[in-house]
Amino acid sequence: MFTVKSEIKGSDSASTDGSISPSSKIRHKIVVMGSTKVGKTSIITQFLYNSFTTKYKKTIEEMHQGSFPIAGVNLTLDILDTAGCNEFPAMRALSISSAEAFILVYDITDSTTFEEVRHIRDIIIETKGTTSVPIVVVGNKTDLIDIGKQRE
Repeated sequence: MFTVKSEIKGSDSASTDGSISPSSKIRHKIVVMGSTKVGKTSIITQFLYNSFTTKYKKTIEEMHQGSFPIAGVNLTLDILDTAGCNEFPAMRALSISSAEAFILVYDITDSTTFEEVRHIRDIIIETKGTTSVPIVVVGNKTDLIDIGKQRE
């Protein structure tokens, strides 16, 4: 299910040899980014709360938290749900600088949202000053692929 591969941050349970003790706590901040209406909030809600709604509610910025016991380690994810990336550039820059990893979401029925993901990736790399940033790209709305073909 999950693989724990991390450096211990703020933990009193790291041993002198660098291994993780069974009572270790690991915390990571992940930022979810993408164009407006690509389903960022829906992905987070499904993952953390096992819930889905078809109603659209505009997000400005919302923090979610999930804790997962994995191999004797308590993994806590602070997941920041962001607005569409062009709406609040100052908030975007702050989110990028404070995050450890990113999930970039695009709508598979709208190619412009994939181009936006490429742009966001470039901004992340520029802001972080390195190409070795953990980034996962997610194509969303696969259930709507037939509707997308009709739009083209």
